[in-house]
Amino acid sequence: MKKLLTIVTALLFTSNVYAGFGVGVSGSIFNVEADVTETTSSSDTNSGSDTHSTSVDNDVVPVPGIFGEYTFDAYPVTLGVEMTLGSADVSDKVKTRTETPASGENEGTATTYKANASIENLTSLYVEIPVYNNFFVKAGALSVDVTTDESGTASYGNVTGENGTMYGFGIKSGNDAGYNYKLAYEVMDFDTISVTSSSGNKVAGDIDTSGLKLSIVYNF
Repeated sequence: MKKLLTIVTALLFTSNVYAGFGVGVSGSIFNVEADVTETTSSSDTNSGSDTHSTSVDNDVVPVPGIFGEYTFDAYPVTLGVEMTLGSADVSDKVKTRTETPASGENEGTATTYKANASIENLTSLYVEIPVYNNFFVKAGALSVDVTTDESGTASYGNVTGENGTMYGFGIKSGNDAGYNYKLAYEVMDFDTISVTSSSGNKVAGDIDTSGLKLSIVYNF
């Protein structure tokens, strides 16, 4: 906590923000939340088609990223692209339920279904606009892949290039060596994701994230 307060204080009282091209690394601490609905086919339940809904979440610590950006000289608006490395589970626990299929491969047998999903290959195109002194607001467009992990049912497959939007606010500063430092709070809102298994089951999910990001930029 003392280290974080020291960084925030330095950002507030250091005013050098460099124009031009910059590259950097980031570290994020964020929470993943999802509202998920599964509609099963009649062959996977003992009472015909059925619907199951749940809300899941997972705290992810930390998440690294790399980025490149350009800050204009006359008015220091920043345009950039960032790639988040690694992946994050949507839920901190694997979700399970037990059904006795009326027909199909597991007909008449109590079957435990397990499922989870992870997001990966998160890429963002963003703009940062200064509003007062070292404070800025941020917005951007997102692209992410969603990988499903299930058992007891036919595979749902994966989703690539799912879109979303992000927004946030933060503070930035720099020093005489050409480094900038940024601390921001960001929210990501992804479009509703829908997948269908080969057995006809359907899953739709609304995924959102929020958290803090610390970035270090070297300016050329």
